[in-house]
Amino acid sequence: MLANAAKNMIKTRLAATQVAAAPLNVEWVKPNDSNKLSEIYKLRYQVMVEDAKKSKRGNPFPEDHYCIKGDEFRDEYDDLDSTGHILIRHKGRAVASTRIVNGNHVPIEAEKYKWIDVRGKLAPFVKDPNNIAEPSRVVACRSIRGTNVVPLMYLHCLDWFMNNNIENFIGMCNTEARPLIEHYSKWAQAKWITDKPFVANEFIKGRELDMCFVSVGEAGSKERENMLLTNFAPAFATYSLMKSPK
Repeated sequence: MLANAAKNMIKTRLAATQVAAAPLNVEWVKPNDSNKLSEIYKLRYQVMVEDAKKSKRGNPFPEDHYCIKGDEFRDEYDDLDSTGHILIRHKGRAVASTRIVNGNHVPIEAEKYKWIDVRGKLAPFVKDPNNIAEPSRVVACRSIRGTNVVPLMYLHCLDWFMNNNIENFIGMCNTEARPLIEHYSKWAQAKWITDKPFVANEFIKGRELDMCFVSVGEAGSKERENMLLTNFAPAFATYSLMKSPK
């Protein structure tokens, strides 16, 4: 009961961020809105390619990479009606985005390229290993990093999972980031399904990744209540305590 009361309060607060006039505006872009989707793809390219060129590691994507289309970063998953696209604007400027690939409709990227048997690895831990989704292509402008934008985006993704009856979502991370995620998984209840890293050569040659998952559960289930208490409510607290972008 407490978890549901918190959920309803948080959902009300999230709805306020979807008002077009809000300084920090969140929008789920419709599949047929080519202009806004292009805005997302250009933001990805800026963050993942152009900004990467200025980093110590440099840009890992060759010009003929399957996701690079001019000044956009996109692939076939972006064209699916079942894929969710979230776009966050600050004072009218696109500053962050994420997409969610719905694994109930298509094999996710790691399955397509046979990086890992995702559903086979999930099967021992969940009720339905076929009911999965994957947030990916998470990008945020440097100007808003360290603000409450990313927690807000995570909250909206959790809300999307519940609204679309997703029972589990998976996440891939660079192997060197695993210790940090393990630290936060103490409250987020993320579980690892990789004993050792796998290589995602098609995306970035030689890049080693690990994979974890979080159970969203069915509505009314213990798994759902646990997610609300260990993910949804803490993420909202984090969002509320962190500063908004200026």
